[in-house]
Amino acid sequence: MKTRVSTYIKQQQLFLKEDKLILAISGGADSVCLMHILLELDVYFELAHCNFKLRAKESDDDEQFVRKLAKKNELTLHCKSFDTQEYANQNKLSIQMAARDLRYSWFSTLLKSQKATYIAIAHHQDDTIETFFINLIRGSGITGLQGISEKNSTIIRPLLCLNRFEIERYLADKQQKYREDSSNSSVKYLRNKIRLQLLPLLEEMNPNIKETIKKEIAILKETTTVFFHQIE
Repeated sequence: MKTRVSTYIKQQQLFLKEDKLILAISGGADSVCLMHILLELDVYFELAHCNFKLRAKESDDDEQFVRKLAKKNELTLHCKSFDTQEYANQNKLSIQMAARDLRYSWFSTLLKSQKATYIAIAHHQDDTIETFFINLIRGSGITGLQGISEKNSTIIRPLLCLNRFEIERYLADKQQKYREDSSNSSVKYLRNKIRLQLLPLLEEMNPNIKETIKKEIAILKETTTVFFHQIE
């Protein structure tokens, strides 16, 4: 796992050894996995945790879990709480968009105050496949059908070479616990509908649908590169 991620980081030129990273950590499997891999790679990084105060005690328990994890691994941790519901109401945004705005605004501030180079986000292959379908359903053009970018300005995603099953197996092998977000089981969110309803249905028609979509995304990325080159 360590070697795969290290190779991916080099291939995609995500960051240099001397760069300082801030890892966005929720306490979920993905970010906890990325934390351990960065430790194994001897990368210098600090942790950043957002408490959106949306799930009452569960949100506070997530924060406490992350605090204990940071202390155990002797990592600097930055925590910030948000009144996400109020922000969403004031700006007429969905809860998800409000949380995204608050999160990335704070990350931008942290980058400057901590003199860091990049924010590391623990998105993985399943996330990019779900994003592909979200954009296809909503309509996005060829750019949106490329899924999630491995690097976007100061945002890097070192785990896009792994899938959810591999991440959970890695943590099980390390006997590392993580937090489960109860909202992930609710189909009122489009992403969850895709994960819990659409993808299982597609897998009945094509058991290798995720691999198929991954290949299609790769083709679309290459096509987009050629297209824009020709436009120039």
